[in-house]
Amino acid sequence: MKLEGIVDVARCLLIDEDSKESRSLQHLLDLLGLDTAQAAKPDEALQYCNDNSPDVVLLAANGSSGRPRDFVRRLRRNVNGKRPVVFLYAETPDTEIIGQSILQGAADVLMKPFDRDILHFKLKLAGVIA
Repeated sequence: MKLEGIVDVARCLLIDEDSKESRSLQHLLDLLGLDTAQAAKPDEALQYCNDNSPDVVLLAANGSSGRPRDFVRRLRRNVNGKRPVVFLYAETPDTEIIGQSILQGAADVLMKPFDRDILHFKLKLAGVIA
């Protein structure tokens, strides 16, 4: 997205049913200069991705709204335009969930509590921010 025709701003979709957790992460994303939208459910998130082509999707790995690998697979099949970079995030690493999601196309995992420097590093490494 262009901001007043001058600056490219990376768009992010944050998918989490826990509004407290998502507010904390959204604050960090805002500090890093990302334009962040939120979705609570996978179907809502897929529709947003089709309509808005975000640069990055951050998905709670332990949400009750479905398996992350299924969402990543559906996103890879259904998204119009460019494919966003997908990061999972979790408090407790579940190697099966993370591994299956990465096999479906997720880029990496972020661990809670969130650290601004690590988040910046991973988003920069993925080419989302400069």
